[in-house]
Amino acid sequence: MESAAGLIKLRPGSDTDLEEWRETLLARRDEALQTLRDEGVALESWFQIEIGGEPYLLWFMHANSIGKAFETFMNSKHEIDAFHMEKMSKLAESQIEATSLLDLKVDL
Repeated sequence: MESAAGLIKLRPGSDTDLEEWRETLLARRDEALQTLRDEGVALESWFQIEIGGEPYLLWFMHANSIGKAFETFMNSKHEIDAFHMEKMSKLAESQIEATSLLDLKVDL
């Protein structure tokens, strides 16, 4: 299992789009979960944080293959993936990919 994470700086005034993105993914949860299965993603988490008074999204993912997960997402025919891509392009001012230093996991 591989992991990846990143930090997305949000455009000013993106609160409404961010809430629409969140509400839509929650309302269409089954469709969103199916796309994760298709991508080989076991976990995808999103967090909203503030750094220096600026809004950011922090994302984290565990997948069989991060490269295959992203490739599958970019070629997806799922409507929810198209929605996600469209909203992220509106919301994101910039993105920083994180470098994995330590990834510990235990099955409980």
